[in-house]
Amino acid sequence: MTNPGKSSKNIIQRQNIASVLTAKVRERILNGEFAGGALLRQETLAEEYGVSRMPVREALRNLETEGLVIVQPGKGALVSQLSLAEISEIFDLRSLLEVDTLRAGVPKMDKQSLTISKALLDELDLAYRNQDVRQWGLLNARFHFSLYEPSGRTIALSIITKLNHLVDRYVRLQLVLDQDTLKGSQEHKELYSLCRAGDADAAATLLKQHIDDTKGKLMNNLSAKKSSLPISPSENARPPIHVGLGQMH
Repeated sequence: MTNPGKSSKNIIQRQNIASVLTAKVRERILNGEFAGGALLRQETLAEEYGVSRMPVREALRNLETEGLVIVQPGKGALVSQLSLAEISEIFDLRSLLEVDTLRAGVPKMDKQSLTISKALLDELDLAYRNQDVRQWGLLNARFHFSLYEPSGRTIALSIITKLNHLVDRYVRLQLVLDQDTLKGSQEHKELYSLCRAGDADAAATLLKQHIDDTKGKLMNNLSAKKSSLPISPSENARPPIHVGLGQMH
């Protein structure tokens, strides 16, 4: 006779391991260590992290729901790569959704939320000054999200998280290619000041300009470098990107 308590505990432990693996592999995809088109083999990841294949499989399925990999039965998973048209579409969606969510969130910001945003802004500014490239993308995303969170719009926040997971590696690439951290730093500081002042409309206008400018520069850079980017799976061979409404990360 099986012990239900023990079985439940094992499932929880396995899920915890899968969550940790999901976060670790996601970061390696986003920072470019695992490039688009790369094959992530279950056995290799299991050996590297000292775990069985089961949590690795679960982690890869989690990443597939985020659109970061395409699971290959019996092999592992291919790191997905977006087309220029898809990147453009995601930035358009970000512009619509993030601007509206910020506008809704500004009136609800309080001392605690603004303190969190200011701390992240200071961390990002320090990373810019220290040329800590590996931290730019992560801190940039966390600062932006801290401004949206007061809105309390859980569905919008979940979709924003998913969209940002999809384009995060390209945003990081743009930050490295552009190297114009001064402009980005100034815009972030101005955005924070407008939010602190409670000027929702001005903050929303600046955010839209900020996202649209990033999109324009990124699309130009990717178009110019398209021939040197890693080869991605055939557009006809891969399934449509799935942006679910699951748990945020």
